Amino acid sequence: MQEKSGIKKLITAMLIAGCCLLTVAFPHVFGRRGYYLAAFIYAVMAIGSVLLSFENRNTAPLKLAVLAVMCALGIGSRMVFAGVPFIKPVAAIVILTGACMGPQRGFVSGAVIMLVSNFMFGQGPWTVWQMLAFGITGMLAGVIFYKNKTMKKPVFLSVFGFVCYRFITGPILDLSGIFAYSMGGKTSLIATLTFGFGINLTSAVSTAVFLVILADPIIKKLNRINIKYGL
Repeated sequence: MQEKSGIKKLITAMLIAGCCLLTVAFPHVFGRRGYYLAAFIYAVMAIGSVLLSFENRNTAPLKLAVLAVMCALGIGSRMVFAGVPFIKPVAAIVILTGACMGPQRGFVSGAVIMLVSNFMFGQGPWTVWQMLAFGITGMLAGVIFYKNKTMKKPVFLSVFGFVCYRFITGPILDLSGIFAYSMGGKTSLIATLTFGFGINLTSAVSTAVFLVILADPIIKKLNRINIKYGL
């Protein structure tokens, strides 16, 4: 046991050292683009570390089945609302998954929904940032609501959904465009955040509305499954 713990610490130290090396070396090799390439690699590592830790857990098959259903619901909802710009229930479903199933499963649901649905909507460098943005959304919802039953009400979830999408999820998605398509700089940053303000506001409002509509029925169903099967 101690040997495995020592190996994990060594691997962690090596990864941290590797990240530091990338941050220093990439700008010298690729110019300013090196910072964005390093950020992309860090995003992949962050997603991979959470998914691997989830894979290594001994999770009950029924919990996996419930998580798969929530992921399928998120994927299907994104496809159904594909023709409505910036109005999607995906973030609301990810938030409810995290709130009812915990931060780790919340992250996994957000990452899986974006990865799988992009096989229909188109894969690209943006997929990693979408996985990270929605994964963080689900994780934060789990951290705040999972063990706090008094907070797990539509009004609180709705406020959280609005704030989280407006100030975290949306800006991550906006900034990924700088990483992928521009040379960066203050002008690109200001232009990107300004252009994304209205879009993020619309998406944040729609997320809050979807949470008001979906929170009660989904939470009741998940709570019933948890009680019935002792999850």
